[in-house]
Amino acid sequence: MQLKSDLDGQNLLNQVIHEYYERQNRIVRNFSSGEEQDGAYYTYYLIDRKHVIRYSIGPDREFMLGAVELAIGPNYFNPAAFWSYENYQRFSMDATTEAVELNLFLLDEFLGCKGGC
Repeated sequence: MQLKSDLDGQNLLNQVIHEYYERQNRIVRNFSSGEEQDGAYYTYYLIDRKHVIRYSIGPDREFMLGAVELAIGPNYFNPAAFWSYENYQRFSMDATTEAVELNLFLLDEFLGCKGGC
């Protein structure tokens, strides 16, 4: 399902992320969210009480894009910055619920958290 940076899209993004981790009996907390000047919506999550991610949904040249970023120190990095180029290409920039689940699965793979962390 397509996500947008409106209230319905934000709620659906939160639902997908929470359900993804709840299916694995893992802890996820949304601790902040907001819209930036560029029209993108950012939501911040604490995963398993030790990993912080930021998921964004926003417009780019009439298309909606989605991205997951991992917090390292006070900054957020996309997968190209912390994993190999080949693995980075496996991530999706689509703003769909399916892409969100794929990106979370790949992030778990990077963190070594398959089946729980």
